[in-house]
Amino acid sequence: MGPKKQNRPQGDNQPPQQPQQPQQQRGPPPGLQQPRQPQQPQQPQQPQQQRGPPGFQQQPQHQGQQQRPPGFPQPSQPKQPGGSWGKQPPQNQQQPQQQPQGQSQGQQQRPSGFPQPQQPKQPGGSWGKQQPQPQPQQQQQQQQQQQQQQQQQQQQQQQQQQQQQQQQTTTTTTTSSSPAPEIPKVSRKDLVRDDDIQDVAITPAKPRSIQSQPISVITNFFPVVVRENRSVFLYRIDYDPPQVARDRRFKLMREFLATNSLSSAKYDGDSLLFSAQRITINSQHVDGVQILIKLAKELNHKDKSITQFFNILTKSFMRSMGFSLMGRNYYTPVGKRDIPKHFLEVWKGFSTSVIPTEAGTMLLCDSTTKVVRSQTVLERIKYLNNNPNRCAAEIINSIVLTRYNNKTYRISGITWQGQNSKVTDIMEGTTTFLAYYQKNYPKYRITDMSQPLLKSEVKMRGVKQTIYLIPELTFLTGLNDEMRKDFHIMKDLAEESNVEPYKRIETLSNFVNGFNSNPAISKELETWGLSYQQALKVDGCVLQAPKNIQINNSTALKNVRWVFIVEQNEFQRAECQKNLDLFIRESQLPPPVVHHPVLPKSSRDIKSNIYTDIMEQYVKKGATFFLIIIPQNNAEVYKGIKMKSLIQYKVLTQCIFSRTFDKGRPVSIKLKQQVVAKLGLAPWGLGQDIYKGVPKKTMVIGIDVGHNSDMRGHSVVGFVATIDDKFQKFFSRAYAQNRPGKEIIDTLEDATKEAMKSYFNHNNCLPELVIVYRDGVGDGMLDLVNKTEIAAMKKGFAETPSSWGAKPKLVYTIVKKNTNARFFTNDNQKANPPPGTLIDSKITHQNWYDFFLVSQVAFKGSINPTHYHVLLDEHQMAADLFQFFTFQMCHLYFNFEKSVRVPASCQFAHKMAFLIGRTVGRNVAPELSDKLFFL
Repeated sequence: MGPKKQNRPQGDNQPPQQPQQPQQQRGPPPGLQQPRQPQQPQQPQQPQQQRGPPGFQQQPQHQGQQQRPPGFPQPSQPKQPGGSWGKQPPQNQQQPQQQPQGQSQGQQQRPSGFPQPQQPKQPGGSWGKQQPQPQPQQQQQQQQQQQQQQQQQQQQQQQQQQQQQQQQTTTTTTTSSSPAPEIPKVSRKDLVRDDDIQDVAITPAKPRSIQSQPISVITNFFPVVVRENRSVFLYRIDYDPPQVARDRRFKLMREFLATNSLSSAKYDGDSLLFSAQRITINSQHVDGVQILIKLAKELNHKDKSITQFFNILTKSFMRSMGFSLMGRNYYTPVGKRDIPKHFLEVWKGFSTSVIPTEAGTMLLCDSTTKVVRSQTVLERIKYLNNNPNRCAAEIINSIVLTRYNNKTYRISGITWQGQNSKVTDIMEGTTTFLAYYQKNYPKYRITDMSQPLLKSEVKMRGVKQTIYLIPELTFLTGLNDEMRKDFHIMKDLAEESNVEPYKRIETLSNFVNGFNSNPAISKELETWGLSYQQALKVDGCVLQAPKNIQINNSTALKNVRWVFIVEQNEFQRAECQKNLDLFIRESQLPPPVVHHPVLPKSSRDIKSNIYTDIMEQYVKKGATFFLIIIPQNNAEVYKGIKMKSLIQYKVLTQCIFSRTFDKGRPVSIKLKQQVVAKLGLAPWGLGQDIYKGVPKKTMVIGIDVGHNSDMRGHSVVGFVATIDDKFQKFFSRAYAQNRPGKEIIDTLEDATKEAMKSYFNHNNCLPELVIVYRDGVGDGMLDLVNKTEIAAMKKGFAETPSSWGAKPKLVYTIVKKNTNARFFTNDNQKANPPPGTLIDSKITHQNWYDFFLVSQVAFKGSINPTHYHVLLDEHQMAADLFQFFTFQMCHLYFNFEKSVRVPASCQFAHKMAFLIGRTVGRNVAPELSDKLFFL
């Protein structure tokens, strides 16, 4: 789907973000060794960096520093003592920004500010101070001391382990101390497809006890029917000599199939060939290459491998209907919608996937849209005044479309000068870029001979190669930050992309019926003995929504010291003071200290230090919260405030635009919910029904991996865990992934131990049950998550002290909110089903413990259900009790008074990963780990 209008508040009213800077070149693929840093001459050898103990919040380590033994984080530094309160001190002059500490040579670390492997905190607790670098002789002495201390620590650890083992054999304790399970090292070659995953939970065979209302829905799952007497023959294809280039293999195979009258056979481009008839030829020479054909298996409609063939067949149907593959979906410019005032086009398309379900093989089909600019990249470059920095920020790493072949490419660079920088340069042999395009695409003219070329890394002949594209013939796809913040653009796009439910199911049904009615496609379907049926109808139920119980926080908030920072002329407006009084009344906060900053006349000249200097003065006096009116269109101010407040000052802030603050009561109510939640309190709670099937000592963990980071491509893991029996208090922490774009979490053991410690400190015991909702898992990653992340959490449990109590049981659930599944009411309206709609049969996987849940209201367009897949279930509660509990958890997201798409902890983790990755760039002060600072 295209962009949708956001209907629920999104936290702080953030000013527009600056365009992303180009990412540095990424390292080798996963599994390959990173290139070593070149050693500096005459430098003492540094000890090899090792994976550190879970639980530490580590900073960059300088040479010679002592490493801490395995354990948990040290107690946090006390806050600065408060002074006199309420007096407005004179505003300080601008102070230079302090720089973060550097990093020793040769070390490979996560981005600054995140937990690092086995590195202690910097002594002194002073943020940002540069530490003096030791001299070489001092370094050698420090290294010797470090080695001695490490040996002593190892001896102490061994002695402690021996003492613990002796105590366990001679005394009675509350738990048995079993050895911590090892986290397996899994090669990608050992992984299986998501559909073939094994050793996962199955749905408990227990009777239902939750009251619900029945409902019938129409789905976008279309049954694929295969005649029982028809088979598909699967052949193994080999080439002698081996052919690396995929396009070369396709060419050879096309000639082979044409020669042998096998035009209906489908080739996967690698080593598999599907045929509706037996092939009697074992080998044949084509263009100097021997093609070897061997029968692998005769497939029937019940074989798992048949779905791979169905997907290949469906893709061929899409191409024959004039659709082009862009990303994972197919689009066509036929019938596109033009928005000329914004230089945009909206292309229609479809996503298709053939999958196995309980009810048989299904074609999952959904309609989608793609935004394409009507401006060429060359026109955009000229609009940016040919400024290399501005062009790089907007164009590099973006996806472009070449209309002469309707293919998409990711741009990796722009060549402004040197070789391959002009269309008149030599492309290959004696052929220039200009001559090549004139010969192969004569309808597309090139007029600007001085335009730079665009670089893109593509796989050709089995290896990555750089190709060069002509800006005049390419078009950007998607939206930039400037467009996303334009209300009029987003409104116009929403009108084109938000499809009402009855129209969507009608479009999908007509599209699938087109397969059967298209003469060429219907002939192929007859050859294979296939047909598509109408959309599947499924019976489900509607769970009862909980009632939110409002909480009176007046007693807890009456002593909060806070400051309202607003420009004087703005504050003197009657509307501003009226809205401030309304916010105080709604939030039950005491009156604030009001400070008026002196701002430059031009909003572009406003710097963040104007606000942070004021904040520093009041932090010393004990202020813990700041409400700040910030200027429009100034991302630097917002970023500077957040970095200083969350890292150095360790206080909470709420930034808001003046025009947003002026909206009165609706904004005041939402602002009150955000602020109360940020201060560590709950605006509302749920009733006792929430405990059906789960013990009161239950921890709910939400995990999400954000890939939209500005930290040189590093992904950020958001980890949020409840630490009380009402699911209203939280422990939160962010972790940076070692490799850009990595989806599997390598810090889960550390995070688990920290969460266990926080829960124990709050309850003096461990939870009986831990329920994990893991978002951000890509397709094909289930097996890796199942084999590594669950083991990491169990190891974190096992390494908690035995004196804390029995180890918890674990329920580990994968959450997919971007599924292509759609539901429509089975009536004349064909509308969105209501919140609480649960589907756990027919379209679910035959051997999985999974279900679909609609937990939110769709204000416009068609609703997306969320897909839940339980990988591990050690608690074995009835399925309907877990489904009911999951729906309850969707009502505790304190930034929105209604239910959301995923459990609250999962949504909190998403918000934190986004804030840390895009704005703060490093972890926040540990003192704020029990606050929802990211709302």
